[in-house]
Amino acid sequence: MEQLATKYGGRDVQFVCLYVREPHPGERAFREYQKHTSHDHKVRYAQELVRLKAMNVPVIVDGMDEAVHRALGNLPNLAYVVDKQGRVAYKATWTNAEHIDELLSELTSEGDPGRRLPVTIRDAAVGMAI
Repeated sequence: MEQLATKYGGRDVQFVCLYVREPHPGERAFREYQKHTSHDHKVRYAQELVRLKAMNVPVIVDGMDEAVHRALGNLPNLAYVVDKQGRVAYKATWTNAEHIDELLSELTSEGDPGRRLPVTIRDAAVGMAI
């Protein structure tokens, strides 16, 4: 997401990350991350994620009831693109950087194919970093 935010930063595009819950609390590579016990606990984990991933996009922390996450579909890695009119232009049940790059290139070209940015973000190269 950081690469996309950098690429489209000058094109009137805003990125936001919604932190909802730890996907694998206490499991193998995530042993030190437990299920959230309070909203403050959840905020601390979100802050650590921002630090570890050197994130610059705004991160919103969902409440303990996960009302926002449930309203959006309750899946682990959802992605939405909302256009300037407030309509959902893209929704995916799994974040796909390449597809989002293609769509943003089209949406930010203002109808001029010559203004489209080349698709340069590849899922294989981004991996879990998105």
